[in-house]
Amino acid sequence: MRRLGVAALVMMALSPALADAGVARLWAVNDGEKIEQDDLGSPYVLDLRGMNKTWDGHTARLFGARNEILAFQVMVESDGKGIQALSVALPELRQRGGKVRIVYAPPGADPSQSAGRPIQIFAVHYLNVTETSHADWVWKPGSPAAPRDTTGWKPVQLVPENARGGRGGLPLRVEGSRNQSLWIEVYTPRDLPAGLYDGVVTVTADGRATRLPVELQVFDFTLPDTNSLDAMVYYEPSEPELYHGRNLDPAYHRFAHRYRIELVHAYDETAVGARRGRFDGSDFRPAAGYEGPGEGVGNRMVPRSFYGTPPAWDVRDEAWRLADSWMTFLRGAVPSAKTFLYMPDEPARSEFERIRTLASNVHSNPGPGKALPIFVTKHWVPELDEAIDIWCAGPQSFDIDRAKKEHARGRSYWTYNGGRPNGPAIVIDAPATEARAIAWAAFKHDIDVYFYWHGVHWQHNRQKQGERKQNVWVDPITFDNRGQPNKTDHGYINGDGVLLYPGEEKVHPQEDRGIAGPVASVQLANLRRGLQDHLYLTLARQLRLTAEVDAALGAVVPRVFSDAGEGVGFAETGDQYEAARLALARAIAGASKPAGAR
Repeated sequence: MRRLGVAALVMMALSPALADAGVARLWAVNDGEKIEQDDLGSPYVLDLRGMNKTWDGHTARLFGARNEILAFQVMVESDGKGIQALSVALPELRQRGGKVRIVYAPPGADPSQSAGRPIQIFAVHYLNVTETSHADWVWKPGSPAAPRDTTGWKPVQLVPENARGGRGGLPLRVEGSRNQSLWIEVYTPRDLPAGLYDGVVTVTADGRATRLPVELQVFDFTLPDTNSLDAMVYYEPSEPELYHGRNLDPAYHRFAHRYRIELVHAYDETAVGARRGRFDGSDFRPAAGYEGPGEGVGNRMVPRSFYGTPPAWDVRDEAWRLADSWMTFLRGAVPSAKTFLYMPDEPARSEFERIRTLASNVHSNPGPGKALPIFVTKHWVPELDEAIDIWCAGPQSFDIDRAKKEHARGRSYWTYNGGRPNGPAIVIDAPATEARAIAWAAFKHDIDVYFYWHGVHWQHNRQKQGERKQNVWVDPITFDNRGQPNKTDHGYINGDGVLLYPGEEKVHPQEDRGIAGPVASVQLANLRRGLQDHLYLTLARQLRLTAEVDAALGAVVPRVFSDAGEGVGFAETGDQYEAARLALARAIAGASKPAGAR
């Protein structure tokens, strides 16, 4: 087929009426690309370089399994005069040749209420990154591992369509010569028949509309509700309480569940008992307003302590009593729980003696408390060899051979956070797919839990000098230890520790979106994509599709952790992940068919 020029293909979708309404271009792209607000020459506009399989100049195409959340971006580029009122709609996706429909319903005040809402619409909010992240543990500035494009107006928050006017709610005002991403999510229910589904996205600018066809291919298999890779993200309830002016913990946990992550902190028996629905799954059922992945499945990450261990555990008799009580309680209350006692965080050698004491106090227990694992955020060191049950190493210090040896000894070896080139860096000024890459790396090297150090790091920790109540809707830097007298590694990072944003803003009321709950980020959406990809890889392995799994891993994560070189050895564009996922989907669907089926 003859390839048309860029302008001709764009105009295939752009009606004359819309062209007169301040729209210069209209196109679509997958959810794994960050198209900056001022990047008007993006190579993703068309698939002329094999970079955008979602868009052919006419139709946006999606594919997936049942029980999966898929997303794509409708990109609107304004002309020099701009757009005063921009909105988008996708009323339904209808089964081709059938009667089944995936139907849109408008959002309510609580963004975590997803029952009856398989189609959701968001407007991307952009942050102006003027300073490249500067911290050796993320990447060394100027090194081959550093991302290529780190400054500019970066897409960050996914603001629900019903947000306050002027603060991301539809319709939007778009300044002249700017991109605006309209983000559309589609959940494919468990009972959805396989096949093709058709819909039409209507984009309206200043009262004039145009229509973009959408095609969804649903493969004949279903993603499990239980994750094959657990993702725990630290959650500090005081942060939402400060910024929202009230406690919204149920909404935050329900919202996180739809993204297949668990928000975690320290628990004891009383805390678990008071939040029983979070662990038995009743908080994640339609009766509680929840529909989507993990419906009816409870959380299973239940740490006994977090970011350190209270002094009571230093006394052996008290440690035995606490551990016995906890492990006995969990066996009845949360039988599938993954629990641990968190040692001093990223410990220095001066803390090793206390860690050995704490570990001995637990391991010497003759009762059920002996089974409580000892967890440390550090790579393996011989001084702690007999003390630790769960090692959790960052990508920069993750030794693949050592992890295999620890697995063989019955110990766990997890990973946390990120850092190039050994692993991805989940920050604003790195590619969108960084968060997706971590799940592929975890699958390749048999890691069963990923830990991210904070999800709502809005009020900066005490490493920061001066005002700590940050305006995270304006300032992209969320980690900053510049000015610390005892620090030699004066770092600052864009978006570090922030996967969720406050939908209400009582600290900076001019930024209040009027959303009674959390707002997601591009990073969080891509983390979910990675967790879903992990399920694809797991299903393929269970079906003995060894060649297909190896090919996918070779294409996406050929070199990670201690295999890494000076430059990044994992995929950095959404299309690379989508190509691997499509090959896996076809193989899984083919292998899942009963004998004799066509």
